[in-house]
Amino acid sequence: MRHRSLGLSLVTLALVGCGNTNEGGSPPGASGAAGASAVGGAAGSSPGPGSSGSGGKLPDDGAVPPAQALSKLDLLLMIDNSRNMLEKQRLLLDALDTLLGQLTGSMAMQDIHVGAITSSLGSHGSSDVRDVCTKVSDDDHAQLLGQLRPGLTTWNSSGFLKWDPAQSATPPGASTLLALTEELTTLVNAAGDQGCGYEASFEAWYRFLVDPEPPLTVARPETSGPAAPQGIDETLLAQRRSFLRPDSVLSIVVLSDENDCSIVDSGFGWLVTRSTAMSNMYRATSECATDPNSACCRSCGAGGPTKAGCSDVALDPLCSVDKYLTAETDSLNLRCWDQKRRFGLDLLYPISRYVDALTRQTVPNRAGQAVPNPLFARAGSMRHPSQVVLTGIVGVPWQDLADEASLTGTGLTLLGPAELTSAGRWSVMLGDASATPPVLPKDPFMLETPLDRSTLGLPDHPLVPGARPVAATSTDPEATLNGHEFVNPLNRYLQYACSFRRAEPLTCDQAARDAGRSCDCYEADLAMNSPACQPPGGGPAVSTQYFDVAAPGLRHLELMRALGDAAVPASACPKVLDQASPDYGYRPAMRALAARLATALDP
Repeated sequence: MRHRSLGLSLVTLALVGCGNTNEGGSPPGASGAAGASAVGGAAGSSPGPGSSGSGGKLPDDGAVPPAQALSKLDLLLMIDNSRNMLEKQRLLLDALDTLLGQLTGSMAMQDIHVGAITSSLGSHGSSDVRDVCTKVSDDDHAQLLGQLRPGLTTWNSSGFLKWDPAQSATPPGASTLLALTEELTTLVNAAGDQGCGYEASFEAWYRFLVDPEPPLTVARPETSGPAAPQGIDETLLAQRRSFLRPDSVLSIVVLSDENDCSIVDSGFGWLVTRSTAMSNMYRATSECATDPNSACCRSCGAGGPTKAGCSDVALDPLCSVDKYLTAETDSLNLRCWDQKRRFGLDLLYPISRYVDALTRQTVPNRAGQAVPNPLFARAGSMRHPSQVVLTGIVGVPWQDLADEASLTGTGLTLLGPAELTSAGRWSVMLGDASATPPVLPKDPFMLETPLDRSTLGLPDHPLVPGARPVAATSTDPEATLNGHEFVNPLNRYLQYACSFRRAEPLTCDQAARDAGRSCDCYEADLAMNSPACQPPGGGPAVSTQYFDVAAPGLRHLELMRALGDAAVPASACPKVLDQASPDYGYRPAMRALAARLATALDP
C-alpha cells in the first residue's frame, strides 16, 4: 500500500518511538469501540532499543552455548507481496542466483534449505467487507509459499527447496545450481504483488520461525471488543519443524519497499485495518504533536485516572473539541504511519519483540510466560545467536549505506553495522526516535511525511552535496535521490525515500487494469505527477511506469541497528543498473550477506 495525511508543521513530523501502548479504560483506537483497553502482544519483551543500538550484545538469559562450526544453512525469504513489488522481486532473484552461486561454489556448501513467505497476514481481527486486508488473498498465514500456492514443486512436498549435490537426502534434493535456481524462480514468482498493503515484514518471519503458538486465526468475540489469537496453526508448526534445523546457520532475508506494519494480533490492533466508513480513529492529545514520547501523550479515547502532571484527557484542547480524526486526517493508507503522534498510542508490535526473538533464549507465549525460543532451544545441537543473520533490503537511499569510495565511484560496497556506527550513518538514516522530543534523520529523504519536503526548509543530504527534496512540480524524474516529490491530493500517501529506473517500462493501460496488474501510472494517478511516471529524459507524467520507488523503511533499520553485526542492511533502490556488472541490482547486498555467512558457518 502506498501510504500517504494532512499538512502538519515540521515540529510535529518527528519520528516516534516504538512499544508504547495505552494505559487502561475504554479502547483508545476509534469511535464506537467499547470494552477493556490495553493492546496486548508485547508481554515479556524488553524495552525497545535505544538510539545507540545494542551492538548485538546478548542479554544474560543463562548459559549460551559456544559457537560451533556448522555445515548447513536455512535461508528464509520474507517477500513483500503488496503492490508494485514485481520489479524488486526480479532483482532479488538475480541477486539470489549470485548468492547461491557463491555458497555452492567457492564456499562448497552441501546442504541448504530455501523457503519463502510473504508479508501478508490479513486484517488482524477486522471482518467487515469494507475493512482492509479481509480477502483470502490478503492472508498467507506466514506459511511457506511452496505449500500455500497450488502447483509448486518443492523438496519432498515440504514447501521449501533443498540443495543436495551429494544426493544424500531422502528423497534427494536439487543436485545442480541450474535446477535449484529454476525452482527458486518459480517459488519467488508465486509471491506476486496482490497481497495485503499493511506489510507485516517482521511479524511474518516471527510467526513462522519463533512464535510458540502461531495463531490459526485472529478474531473478536465481541463486535467492538478486543481481538485475540484463536487456535494453533499446526500446519505452520509442521513446516517449521521440517525447515528449521537446530544445527544450521539461519539467514532471514527481508525485501520490502515500505515501512514494517506488524499490527498486534490482540487487543485493539484490529482498529488499524477497520474502514473509516465504520468509524475514524481517535486523535491524540495535544502533547503528542510536539513530543510523542511524553508521558502525557495519550489517546483522546483513553479512560482511567489522569496521569500525575498531565491534564485530564477530557479537557485537552484537541480532545475537548473533537475526539475523532476526520476522513481527511485518517486515511487508511496512513494507518501504520506515526501512530503515537497521531493516535496517542502504538498498535504495532515494539521493535524489542524482534530483537528478543533473534537474540534471547526465551520468548513470551500467548499468556506472557517465558518459554524456550525455537531458534535456540531445540534438542541436540544448538545454534549460537551469532549464527542468526537478518538481511534487510528496504527503503533507504543506497548512499546512506555506501562506503566513501562508492559515493563517487562506479561500483557499490555496503558498510557493515559496525562501520555504519563508526561513520555516524545511523543518525543520518534514523535520527533518534527515543529522544524527548524525537530527533529527525539528517537525511531529508528519510523523513516520513506526506508533505512536499521541498517546502519544509530541510538541509541538504549530508553525504551528497546539493541533494535535497525537489518540488512536486518538477518534470525531471532523476532530479534527485528520489526523483522528486509528488503532488499529494489530501495528503494520503508518504513521499518516497529513493527511486530507480526499471529494466523494462510498464504499460499502465486499460488492459493492465482489467488484468488486475499493479501500476503507479494509471490515468487516474497522473495528476500526482509522480517521478515514477515520467520518461527518463523528463517530461509530463504518462501512463507508463519508467521508475520504481521505495518509502522510508525506518522500523527495518531500527531493528538492524539494534542487532549490530547480526544484520546486513541494504537499499531496495539499487545503484548499478548494468546487468553485466557484479554490482548490479541487489548483488552488493548478497555479497555482504555471503561474507557474513562465511563467518557464521565457521566462527
